[in-house]
Amino acid sequence: MLRSYFRLLRLPNLLFIGLILFLAKTQLVDTLVLRSGVESCLSNLHWILLALATMFIAGAGNVVNDLFDQDIDRINRPDKQIIGSSISEANAWNLYYGIISLGLGLGILLCWNLGNVSNALIFMLAAGGLYFYSYSYKRQFLIGNLVVALLAGLIPFLPLYLEMMCEPQLWMALPWVSVLFTFSVFSFLTTWIREVIKDLEDLKGDQLLRCKTMPIVLGVNGTKAVVVALLMVLIGSVAWLQMEWWKATDMELFWYFLIAVQLPTLVLVGLMVKAETSEQFAQSSKLSKLIMLGGVLSMIVFRFTLQ
Repeated sequence: MLRSYFRLLRLPNLLFIGLILFLAKTQLVDTLVLRSGVESCLSNLHWILLALATMFIAGAGNVVNDLFDQDIDRINRPDKQIIGSSISEANAWNLYYGIISLGLGLGILLCWNLGNVSNALIFMLAAGGLYFYSYSYKRQFLIGNLVVALLAGLIPFLPLYLEMMCEPQLWMALPWVSVLFTFSVFSFLTTWIREVIKDLEDLKGDQLLRCKTMPIVLGVNGTKAVVVALLMVLIGSVAWLQMEWWKATDMELFWYFLIAVQLPTLVLVGLMVKAETSEQFAQSSKLSKLIMLGGVLSMIVFRFTLQ
């Protein structure tokens, strides 16, 4: 039973969020605090509250997504459906209300402790965005993909936002601002790509329930063309950064991104061009996760390039 709840919450995805925030703190922020002498507004307890609040809200979003997607999941993945089989709908709703309350409560506590409760609005907007994504947005053309991508891009930006609320002029002058902003853009773009691929994977169920996702509106080939175009934007953006690192002789970053991001992205382009079946799109979706992981782990490399 406990395993079913972990599957419903998408525990690996939540741990991935925790990893992003853990690396942001230990590899970027702590390094700059030591090297620059600037004092961070966020204590270890604040980071824990931030990570737990973000993970709880994301987990609640996963639960409510499955609650609203029961009919679609019966068609797309009947063997993996959790609600209605190992967990009742009533218990799933109870889980949602419980963890969304925990997430918002911890977010409010964090902002109150930092001296500005109004900053908790960002957690409320994230919770509302995930609810309405599951209720309506994901069945609409483009908007659902963009909502999830924006929320994913928000995760690396959250600590930057909270630090700037404490000492805006001081922290904006430090290099970690541009680094975390870069990670936010990377997270936004890779999440957008993955969400569109997932729509291709779930096309059959979405068609039967008259959704208006990108593959239904543009067709499979049109949507594949959009994904390939986004992948080329990702490749071009990383290539531009690599040129800057080459000029600055940051060769560790250059070679890391070539191996961990650029090469897998090129492979994904090839997979998307050839993909026709749901299973092939599922394989592409898994590779997009590895590209995300490669980008996140680069924070460890960034640590040694910060001046």
